[in-house]
Amino acid sequence: MIKRLTIAAFALIAATSATFANSILSDAASPITKITRGHGNPGDTATSVSDPNVNFRVLDSGKVERTNSRLGTTSIIDPSEEVRRNNRR
Repeated sequence: MIKRLTIAAFALIAATSATFANSILSDAASPITKITRGHGNPGDTATSVSDPNVNFRVLDSGKVERTNSRLGTTSIIDPSEEVRRNNRR
């Protein structure tokens, strides 16, 4: 009986930690982390500390535009799609 309870508790802890990892962010999270995880508002911007040429901006659609001015590249990231793709098992 103890073994079954231990296994059930372990499974519950593993499932809840994975769920909260994508839905709750610390107040100390960087602006880029907040934006790329879907916690930004349209118009929010952030510049990478490690590479100031890289900028992130939340679009009106909720997608994130990543621009590298040095390389002249732009990419669009959909944070909700990233969460769905990472949660597939």
